[in-house]
Amino acid sequence: MKGAEDSRPLLMPMGRPRPGRCSVLIHPAGGGLGAYTGVGFALRRTGPVFGIRGHGLAEGERPDRTVAAMTDRYSALLRRLPQPPDLLFGWSLGGVLGWELAARMRADGHRPHVVMVDSPSAGIDADPSAVRRWRRRVHDSLAEESAVAPDRVARTTDAHLDAVLSYRVTQHHDCPTLLLPCADEDNDAHLAAWRAATEDLTVRPLTGDHFTAFDRERLPVLLDHLTAFLAPTGALRA
Repeated sequence: MKGAEDSRPLLMPMGRPRPGRCSVLIHPAGGGLGAYTGVGFALRRTGPVFGIRGHGLAEGERPDRTVAAMTDRYSALLRRLPQPPDLLFGWSLGGVLGWELAARMRADGHRPHVVMVDSPSAGIDADPSAVRRWRRRVHDSLAEESAVAPDRVARTTDAHLDAVLSYRVTQHHDCPTLLLPCADEDNDAHLAAWRAATEDLTVRPLTGDHFTAFDRERLPVLLDHLTAFLAPTGALRA
């Protein structure tokens, strides 16, 4: 018998769609969307919100192992939406994918906003012990999504870590971008690379480390930064 996760499409509405600005939340490493509950709730006030889960979590799927392959897959998904996304939001790998998808959209004449939460741009230390720690933290963060078989979570996580460890930003575009780096992480090289990739970058640091960005203490701060960033568009006005 298939689990609940097996029947979920890659691109799914997060709540009942309503008219307004369209937001797409893109999975971090591991492929789950659980961290985005609070963000999705806030964005649903002014328009439809969709989530893209990781390919590889459902039975019979093989995870993509590169950012380019994921971007190809998800770009095709975005074209199925009733309207082009106004916002691409992602944490870690999700922010990287949002950046790359925005480049594709910009080439088609669209200019979405991009929000990246502690997303790398200049490669990550591939020390084996560090990779093991990251893999363990990602597994722990997905533990509540019990509908997903553990072997699929492990396989998808490994593929996504391969992708994010090797990623270096090469695309340049002028989409308005908000970067929320976590203060406890070593982000100097990533900040420099993001600044070199765009002139329309807003940086608002978050306290804590990579895995505390969406906890109860920090989520209100993250949402305040998101509200201020989107205020000129009216995207989060009540």
